[in-house]
Amino acid sequence: MSTTNADTDVTLRAWPAPNKEALTMQDLLAQVSQLATERGHLRDVTEQSLQHEIEASKHDLGLIADDSEQQDKDKPEEQLMKEKLEEIHLARIEMLKKLEFAAFHAGNAMNLVNLCLSRDPTKNLESAYTPMFKGFNIPRGSFGVDKGISLEESGRAEDITLHEDLQKRHEVVVKGSKMEALDWSTNSLLKAATELEKEVRKETKYWEEILSISGKGWSLQRTRGNTRNAPYAVHYGLPEANSRFKSRALAPLRMNKNGGIILDPNLRLKPKTLRVRIMENEQIVGTSHLPAQEELNKHDIEHSIQLSRDSLFEEELFYEMSMETRQLLGYGVELRDSTIHIATPTVIGQASQRKILIDCIDRDDQLGLQPNQPQNWLAQNIAEVLRLLLAHEHRMRLYRRSQVPPPMVDHGRQQSSPRLLRTLLAMFSHLDAVDSLHAYIHAAVKTLNSAGLDVAVEASRESLWVKLTDNIKNSENTDISATDQILQAFVKAFDATASITLPLSGVQQESIVIATRTYIGQPVFGSEHKLTLPPSLAKVLTLEPDQPRQFKFSSTRDAASYLDWILALYVAHDFLANEYSGRSSKRSEDPRLIILSKGSGKGRVKEDEIVIELDKGELKAKITSNAQSDTEAIRDSHTWNGAQAQPSLKDKVKSWIG
Repeated sequence: MSTTNADTDVTLRAWPAPNKEALTMQDLLAQVSQLATERGHLRDVTEQSLQHEIEASKHDLGLIADDSEQQDKDKPEEQLMKEKLEEIHLARIEMLKKLEFAAFHAGNAMNLVNLCLSRDPTKNLESAYTPMFKGFNIPRGSFGVDKGISLEESGRAEDITLHEDLQKRHEVVVKGSKMEALDWSTNSLLKAATELEKEVRKETKYWEEILSISGKGWSLQRTRGNTRNAPYAVHYGLPEANSRFKSRALAPLRMNKNGGIILDPNLRLKPKTLRVRIMENEQIVGTSHLPAQEELNKHDIEHSIQLSRDSLFEEELFYEMSMETRQLLGYGVELRDSTIHIATPTVIGQASQRKILIDCIDRDDQLGLQPNQPQNWLAQNIAEVLRLLLAHEHRMRLYRRSQVPPPMVDHGRQQSSPRLLRTLLAMFSHLDAVDSLHAYIHAAVKTLNSAGLDVAVEASRESLWVKLTDNIKNSENTDISATDQILQAFVKAFDATASITLPLSGVQQESIVIATRTYIGQPVFGSEHKLTLPPSLAKVLTLEPDQPRQFKFSSTRDAASYLDWILALYVAHDFLANEYSGRSSKRSEDPRLIILSKGSGKGRVKEDEIVIELDKGELKAKITSNAQSDTEAIRDSHTWNGAQAQPSLKDKVKSWIG
């Protein structure tokens, strides 16, 4: 064929097709035979003839379409509608015929299959035939299917060659399938081994950390349900803690993708710590610092567990103190803005207002510790004492639970709250009362000694603390440790004693005993001083034998005032009276003594009155005339304030009387 004109010359060759759509040799032969049947011999089929047919068909279709459109425009609308309905009716009839034809052939195919299956006597297929087929009365099993002669049974050379090729292809396919299965098995085994190694590494790391946590003394227990990624949980709380905090003391130990332990959300919370501040005159003069901890890696699970345990302990401590403030409102304890305010007495001799502020803050926050604050030591000691008291309460709860329970009663026994703030208040109140009283007693004794009176004093701030070591050694209760026995002494009432030894009648000595007891609770509700007089002073006061010689005072000022009066009374009615025995007389219960002496005239007697005053550690003696009159005329006086190199009281009185 000519190739001069690309528009008219067409080369008949196969269009390149994808591998999936490529025609096999048999498909190509079928299409060639179909083309020969439609066109006749292929000799008359040329590119030009095919092009002419295509153009002619396009022209005819265009003319027909134009003629049909023109005819449709010329026809009226009713006729067009009628023709459309006729066309639809004819199409419907044709469609029904095709459906009937398809149903006929489908029924024949079904009858053929059922007839073939009717050779099996166990199958009942009478209801599966079409009605028309049933009218033929064809017996069962009269039609069968045979697969024909196989390639092995055929004796033709082509069939034998084809069979051998199929056998070789089958063997190749079997080998390929086996190789593919072996490769898949090998890959699966390698993948399983890798996964197993990874899981073993994860499990090893997880259990190593579990053993490390258990080796540090933390309590572990299985989780509820035995979860795979968290089989164990750590109990980091204290067993005798408040029930409000027991539920928060358990955290599951989860495994991450690398085998390490994932921190539970409870352990990721910001840890809390107790902060104690000392405020004087609206200025912070002391702040506690963070409690000491072991040197651990900040990212270590043990460090996180320890922080959580400490945080839970600090929160429980602040909670118990917050509940305790409700019972201590009368002692100057308030809870404002999540901060406990405690009004405490200051150091002796300082006119300032001191408060203790206690709150619970995040551990990461700055505590505001200043190195130059003078009361940092006091704030830190208070914080440590509160922690020790709560830990002691936990151990005592365990001790009480291990003892034989008390008899059962109808009403439940209410568990008392731990004495934390009450112990702190009792300690401050006791030290303030004892120190102020003892400071007065030492000042008064020093003054009396400077006046020539051989007076001695013996005092202790807490009588139980003095013999605490001996009590622990001789204790029969071995179930309580020595530490708890020491702390138990702080929870009980504080007792202090002071003894003032007075020389009486030469060698004989007697003592004034002042016992101070402090307890925030019944029956004292604070500090109380009990003063016991010796028998000689009881005679001076003209007390009856059946009258008590003990006097109680609720404040240090009252006790000191009474001691001023009783010591002045002792100096006047006992010390000076013994010195001038036979010449002295007392006419009142006041510390006054009348001493008789010779007057200027013959047979005349002179009366001099010695007045003794003791106030705030100063001893004052004065001599007055006209003892019998109501008006006093002070002739001379002298004051002793504890300074050395002063004349004694005896010499001074002797110089006055002559």
